[in-house]
Amino acid sequence: MESKNLQSGETSPNSIIAKKTLLALRGIPGSGKTTLAKTLSLSNGAPIFSIDSYFENELGEYTFEFQKNHIAYKECESKTKEALEEGIPFVIVDNTFTLDWELKPYERLANEFGYLFFVVTVENRHGGKNIHQIPEEQIEKMKAKYRVIL
Repeated sequence: MESKNLQSGETSPNSIIAKKTLLALRGIPGSGKTTLAKTLSLSNGAPIFSIDSYFENELGEYTFEFQKNHIAYKECESKTKEALEEGIPFVIVDNTFTLDWELKPYERLANEFGYLFFVVTVENRHGGKNIHQIPEEQIEKMKAKYRVIL
């Protein structure tokens, strides 16, 4: 992998500038966000924060409670903020982020703590299944609202 030396304009594989990064993985349920997050974390030890984590017990069993969804959002955001405050170099947030406003708090946090902010949309090209029993009609509604900024 080559990078450009910002001072001299030269390209050198040894001139990569390390920068703290907040990575937001987004996609509809079943797209593979969690699998990708775990794969990335295995390679670099990055913590993963997700709204889904709030609804999992110690055994990893998932029980969604809609009336607590706002608490799960706040907890995910709070844990992400703590990681950025600690200066952890690479942090992953794994949520559906189907609406732009859901990404805004993370973009603000990245700016506040001097992190690069990347948003990666995970596509379901592998035939993944939604493991959270979200009805297909709800997933179709999520797809209809989903916007990608290029």
